[in-house]
Amino acid sequence: MSKLSAISSDPIAGTVGKLVKTLGLIKVAVCTSLLSVAYAQQSDADTDEASPWLNAYDQIRSEQLIDEGQRAMREGEFETAERIFLDAVQIAKVNFGLNSTEQRMPLELAISAQLAQDKWEQVDNHFTYFEWLNDEIYARDFYSYLRGTEQLSSMLLKASADTNNPLAVRYLIAAKNLNWRAISGIEATLGETHVELAPWLYNIVLAHYYQSSLIKRHGISSTVFRNEQNEEVSGFTLNKSESLRISYRIGKELLERIASIYAGAQQLPPERNAMARIYLADWEMLFGHQDAALSLYQSAFNELLANGIGTEQANQVFARPTVLPSNSLHNSVATLIAEQSEGPIRFNAWSPNYPAAELPSEHVAINTGSGADIMALLRFDLHPLLPSGLLNNERAIRLGFNLNDLEVVSTTPDNDLIRERALYEVSLLQFRPRLENGAPAPFENVELEYQFPPQFSALSVSGN
Repeated sequence: MSKLSAISSDPIAGTVGKLVKTLGLIKVAVCTSLLSVAYAQQSDADTDEASPWLNAYDQIRSEQLIDEGQRAMREGEFETAERIFLDAVQIAKVNFGLNSTEQRMPLELAISAQLAQDKWEQVDNHFTYFEWLNDEIYARDFYSYLRGTEQLSSMLLKASADTNNPLAVRYLIAAKNLNWRAISGIEATLGETHVELAPWLYNIVLAHYYQSSLIKRHGISSTVFRNEQNEEVSGFTLNKSESLRISYRIGKELLERIASIYAGAQQLPPERNAMARIYLADWEMLFGHQDAALSLYQSAFNELLANGIGTEQANQVFARPTVLPSNSLHNSVATLIAEQSEGPIRFNAWSPNYPAAELPSEHVAINTGSGADIMALLRFDLHPLLPSGLLNNERAIRLGFNLNDLEVVSTTPDNDLIRERALYEVSLLQFRPRLENGAPAPFENVELEYQFPPQFSALSVSGN
């Protein structure tokens, strides 16, 4: 087993330990305490001017501070927002205790403000503090611990997608390993086959896709981890093909485990196994194994019919173009179809760090002060290239799906640079093929609304 595989498979490898770095915790405590003292002094002065706040640590004051901080964030005043959110963290400590869950929301907001300012040392300190806090909650409330883990994982992904981050891959690996820790907790608490494991396993599948996307962009995979003395150590470097093979293998193993969990979960809809097979087919498509993907898609279609899903509804599963990988893990046809919408496909690009990756959720969107929305509407056809048997040279043509007649309909703002970039970005996307009665069929005149990540805001004034 390679070193990268071992790290990716180990729930605790590469993570910050359960104990907080002493210096880091002191730094956070001193920072928040000094801010609180300053605020208290200001509050005393304000009292003489008939301020309505009789207690600087009243919990309702925390709620007002969060509103003020969010307003400052919207106006791009990130340093002010950071100070306000840290004050709210201190109020939560005073009212609810040093290891209270009420700290998590203002702490997350404070980290977002620091990310917007590229304050990486402070971000690291507060990530460490958040993880310590969440581990303290674990012993009291397991499900609250899982919610906190989701928060921290989203923040780590957000940091990894920041193009100004010099160690983006480190945060991606930290998010992946944090999900492994949650899986270990679920296995210990609920059992190794509990359905609660499925979305956490899928989070790691997505992390491996993001990792492969990052590798395709840079060509190599370099790992940075922390040793037992909590020192950063440069890891090993793998070439692109080796790293992609490892990510493909691990992702496939995790998807097969999800399928196994679904097979034993009698409380799930009867088509759960077919749905799991669709995600396995998606993974094969993403890594260029089109023949294996088609076999799995067709098997899933037939299994949907065998489980009582009508032909029309089974066709509907594959009737809407879906950009891969899907951010949502569905175990029923009804929930998948309910997510489909009319009109153009909407694709929100996440970050130049992760080409062809859709924004996982609003929680991991990168902060931007410009607020510029740069969009493009494109139209294309998606045609299957069917195996034609043996040709004269006895060579078979592999199944593929060509994106044909790609054109830009409109852009906002309208300039040639955005049009050119939109054509390139959309050409990188991969789609789940359309099936009609189990056979590949073309998509005609597909319209896709592509929203650029905020890092492309400079394009709005370019090319005019």
